[in-house]
Amino acid sequence: MVPVTRVRLAVVGLGGIAQSVHLPLVARRWDLFELTALADLSADRAARLGQRYGVPAERRFADLDALLAAVAGGLRVDGVVLATSGSHGDALLRLARAGIPVLCEKPVALSVAEVDAVERELRDRGRDPRTAVLVGYMKEYDPAVARARQELAGRRVRAVTVEVLHPADDAQLRFARLLPPADDVDPAVLHAAQRPTVEAVDRAVGAGASAWLRTTYTNVVLGSLVHDVSLLRHLAGGVRAIDSAAHWGGVPGSVQLTGHVGAGARLHLGWHFIADYPDYRETVTVHHEQGSVSLTFAVPYLLNVATELVVTARAGDLDGEARTTLRWAQEEAFENELAAFHAMVTERAAPSSGLAEGRADLRTGQRVLAALARAQGEPVGGEAGRP
Repeated sequence: MVPVTRVRLAVVGLGGIAQSVHLPLVARRWDLFELTALADLSADRAARLGQRYGVPAERRFADLDALLAAVAGGLRVDGVVLATSGSHGDALLRLARAGIPVLCEKPVALSVAEVDAVERELRDRGRDPRTAVLVGYMKEYDPAVARARQELAGRRVRAVTVEVLHPADDAQLRFARLLPPADDVDPAVLHAAQRPTVEAVDRAVGAGASAWLRTTYTNVVLGSLVHDVSLLRHLAGGVRAIDSAAHWGGVPGSVQLTGHVGAGARLHLGWHFIADYPDYRETVTVHHEQGSVSLTFAVPYLLNVATELVVTARAGDLDGEARTTLRWAQEEAFENELAAFHAMVTERAAPSSGLAEGRADLRTGQRVLAALARAQGEPVGGEAGRP
């Protein structure tokens, strides 16, 4: 048996996604990873999680700069899970300069300019951008999605429908017993940490954009809808045109889009934030010339809750319909994503989505925002305002 190289991993940003998903799975995959370091603006949060996961005090850091200073001083880090809030562009640039591969939670950044800067930095250093960053679209690593992609291979897609029912995040994460919100971060430090995000949003939508436009961009389009953008690219050739867009119900509210995907199939997408809805539910259905493929996703943070795949086809030679329901409870999408990151670090294996795919999805998100802004009569500038 060929021995498996354990990747020495640092987790930067210890909020809900790190606490509920990444840290438990890194512990589960002890065969692939050694949790080497933690970084968070909250010293209290880093201390509690360091004690829980066996990371000593000298390897708990206040921010990415402190972590990278320790790396320059000899600390061995093979890869970073970047799970900070806001834009990741500035952090990705610094990690590129340090030569460290990254699993970057979505979105890859908030402006196209940031992604371009990271790609330039990597190329200038002789590194392949395709194997430097894995963008955290965990649904692309779901076994149900992989099977759906197989079912659709070579099919002529006629129509795609997407419906997302999104309750409040607190309801989705109640099971995880997260640590209480941090109250030990100096406001001046927090303000400085948020500055790159403000600048990225200015570049993306214009410095004069309204609060509605900025929040819809960061929290709705790139905070949630980007997962569907990536799935549509992964399964149906991506969003090619947006014909109509509507937003109502306040912020976050509801979003409705119609348009075209792939080679001309019609798209209808509805995304609805309903704070008190009983449970998260996302359904993606693809109709092709011989049948349908439908995926139903549950709360993403609950590990090993299987996505349901329903394949509808002709029942053999009979004039009937066969529906096959498939689930893979023994596989977890986030865990498969971590395994793919391990392969990227140790074997230079290209991930399902890297910088190029993240950039394409970011640009699609900006087109969605521009369509929503037009429907609201709002001016939009920056990258989103360009054709």
